[in-house]
Amino acid sequence: MRFWAGVVGLGVAGLLVMPAGTAWASEPPARLAAPAPAQKVPPKQWAHSVCTSLRDWSTNIKDLTSEFRSAGGSSTDAAQVRDLLVSYLGNTVNETETLLTQLDQAGTPNFKDGSKVAGLFQNGMTDVRDLFANGQQDAANLDTTDLTQFRAATSDIGNAITQGGTKLSQTFKSAGRKYKAANKALGAERACRALSSS
Repeated sequence: MRFWAGVVGLGVAGLLVMPAGTAWASEPPARLAAPAPAQKVPPKQWAHSVCTSLRDWSTNIKDLTSEFRSAGGSSTDAAQVRDLLVSYLGNTVNETETLLTQLDQAGTPNFKDGSKVAGLFQNGMTDVRDLFANGQQDAANLDTTDLTQFRAATSDIGNAITQGGTKLSQTFKSAGRKYKAANKALGAERACRALSSS
């Protein structure tokens, strides 16, 4: 169960919560078509691939968030902050696209409900990608003429992403209780344990 809690922690505690304390396009990508049936792989191999990919994604998103805070956190120039926010969210979309490709390449774990578990990760992270993409689109359309309204609008973008992260965390909590074979494979993998403790 610790691994699923770690995924929850990734989603809500740090990564899907918009950077706080700031003064402060494009169409979201279409949902991917249902992928062809993925290759069945040993549970240990699948767990290692998934957790290593999630760890790398987590690190990259945290780095992007730190860069965004450093660049725009104290700025009172709304247009500059908007541009930084659009760029930041675009980068998070790209990182999540890379993660989706890696999750697809990880294959389907060869255990009961393996395809459902693999689909859960794909769908969950597609939702994350869409949250970031919608935030980017909203940020690109922000009006920067009234600083008070601008701050409120950026706060709304952050709240929408945070609410999406909370919903995702509930999905993963439910999965942790439902998929025992996945729990076993993920719990036995060192990369997964490291992820759940970060």
